[in-house]
Amino acid sequence: MILYAICNDQWALARTASSPMGLKAETGKTYTNAGLATVEDLRANFVLVIDQGTKPDQEWQTVIGSPAVVIDGDLAEPETMTATLSYTTQPITLEAAKAKLKEKAKRCKFDRMDGGVEIDLDGTTYVAQTDSESRSLLMAIYFKALTGGLPDGQNWRMRNNSYPLLSSVQIVALGDAVNAMITACYDQQAAHDAAIDALANVNACKTYDCSVGYPAVPQI
Repeated sequence: MILYAICNDQWALARTASSPMGLKAETGKTYTNAGLATVEDLRANFVLVIDQGTKPDQEWQTVIGSPAVVIDGDLAEPETMTATLSYTTQPITLEAAKAKLKEKAKRCKFDRMDGGVEIDLDGTTYVAQTDSESRSLLMAIYFKALTGGLPDGQNWRMRNNSYPLLSSVQIVALGDAVNAMITACYDQQAAHDAAIDALANVNACKTYDCSVGYPAVPQI
C-alpha cells in the first residue's frame, strides 16, 4: 500500500513510500515514524499523506497495473495540496462477463433449490425444508415409501421447525414436489445459459437478470 507522496519544493512527485518508518523528505528531514507526525509538519516538508480513495468496483471491469499518485491543489496555498490514488480500468471481456452471469444463474438455482416447497397436510399448508442435506434425506425415505418400507410414515422437519408426521403417501407427494422443483430449477438454469450465450456485448450482460424464471419461493 502506497502511504506517502514525497514531493520536491515545486510539489512534483519525487517518490512514494509504503512505510512511515525512516521516511526522508526532499528537504532533508528524516522521520523516524512519519505516522506520528502531524499532517501540517509533513506538508511543510513537501510530504503528503495519500488518500487511498476507493478501489473501483470490479464486477464489470478490471483494474490495470498499480494505481498512480495524483498531486493536486494550489501551489501558492500549500494547505490545499493533496495526493490521491488514481486507478486505470478496462472493461472485462464479453467471455468473462458471460462466465460471471452463468455463475450467478447457478447460484440463483441453488438458492431456489434450498428455498423449500409447500405441502398440504390435512388442510394445513407447510413449507418443507429443501436444503441439500434435507433433499438427500428425503430421497432416502422417498424410495422406502415407494416400496412400502415406511408403513408408519415419517416425521419431517418443516421450515417453521415443526415435525409433523407424514404418511407414506404424503412422503411420496413431497418427494415428487421436490423433484419437480429441482427439475424446473435446472431447466431454468439451462435457459439462462442459452440466453447468456446469445448476449451481444458487456452492456447487455450488465442488465441481464439471472434470478428470473425459477419457481417462486414459498412465502408462508
